[in-house]
Amino acid sequence: MLVWRHSAAALTAILAAPLAAVALTVRPRWRRGLRERLGAGPVLPPGAVWLHGASVGEILAASRLVDRLAKQGHAVIASTSTLTGREVLRRARPDVPCRLAPLDHPWCVDTALLRTAPSALVLIETELWPCWIAAAERRGVPVALVSGRVSDQSYPRYQRIGGFARRTLRRLAAIGARTEVDAERFVALGADPERVRVIGDLKLDLPDAPATLAADLDAAVRGVSLLVAGSTHPGEEVAILAALSRLESAGHPAALALAPRHPERAAAVLRIAREAGRRARLRSALGTSPLRPGEVLVLDTLGELPALYARAALAFVGGTLAPVGGHNILEPVQAGCVAVYGPHTANVRHTASILERCGAGVRVADARELEQALTSLLGDLEATRARREAGLQALASHRGSAARAAELVAEVIARSRPTEA
Repeated sequence: MLVWRHSAAALTAILAAPLAAVALTVRPRWRRGLRERLGAGPVLPPGAVWLHGASVGEILAASRLVDRLAKQGHAVIASTSTLTGREVLRRARPDVPCRLAPLDHPWCVDTALLRTAPSALVLIETELWPCWIAAAERRGVPVALVSGRVSDQSYPRYQRIGGFARRTLRRLAAIGARTEVDAERFVALGADPERVRVIGDLKLDLPDAPATLAADLDAAVRGVSLLVAGSTHPGEEVAILAALSRLESAGHPAALALAPRHPERAAAVLRIAREAGRRARLRSALGTSPLRPGEVLVLDTLGELPALYARAALAFVGGTLAPVGGHNILEPVQAGCVAVYGPHTANVRHTASILERCGAGVRVADARELEQALTSLLGDLEATRARREAGLQALASHRGSAARAAELVAEVIARSRPTEA
């Protein structure tokens, strides 16, 4: 078995090498963090709990476990699949070592596990990497999935690879599912029913403390009606700028804070705003003058969006007009703001249904409906305020998922340790 595994790993590495070389030549930015993706990195003290989330939303949700695990006496390390996610967690939790996740290849994951020697590997939501999970099992490292979900799109795909999915799920020491539906799907796909329980959605757990703005940004947005568009993709900036003009025509002037999903697009977004006839500036070149109605602020920094949502009159969440599947539509509602988003919400289906039931989430079909919805909401501030309160009340009932996840992890670690005579 060992010889076969190394032979298969060598074969896949040989086959992938030419494609990887071409990709790194065409996309030089993919070279950033390559050593970490290959499994390299500092050798860390053994015995920490390794938390892994795909990108910004998942890794921030994972960060809510850190304090609870620390209270149990566990050191924590973290990983994410994106450079942006790594930077966000490093800023939010500078005490937690954070690296890029290894590629799901036997050599990469073995190297990473050798350098970290964790007491447990905790995966967030949908991060079911077969080689990584198998390598952890071989080393006696228990793997838990928390806030686990199986989307409508991925469920039939997992069914088509039935035996392969079953083997991976059977290797998990525990699955903390987000909902009853997710739990049923995990079991139907082959997970051990004794290892599956519903613990809730980490993203629905309200943060322990509200985010605060830096002093200069706080001064810039004070006293102005603020519209925030977060995690936007190409095409969505044009739509939100058109909506800003519609608000002005309806007698609801506002300033706009635009946060592209990928900060490296900030310069391009700045050009789009200026070409639309707007005064616009980058967050990194904020200056001392306050933001005025009609002006656009483009965020080229990380970690400030949640606090800006708390100051917003309304928020639009991107990746929803563009066919991406949606980003964190919950974040503005947690900050006390109504969230408006487009039709593409496959990645946040469960959250969207909760927000729409209480009125704190407003779905629109296209850019024209976006304009209409924002105008209507700002035209009836009392009704919008009621939506905000309803959203906070609805989320309060979901508190405790981080604590339940920490308990699950503690149980998994306890079961994996040899019983002392």
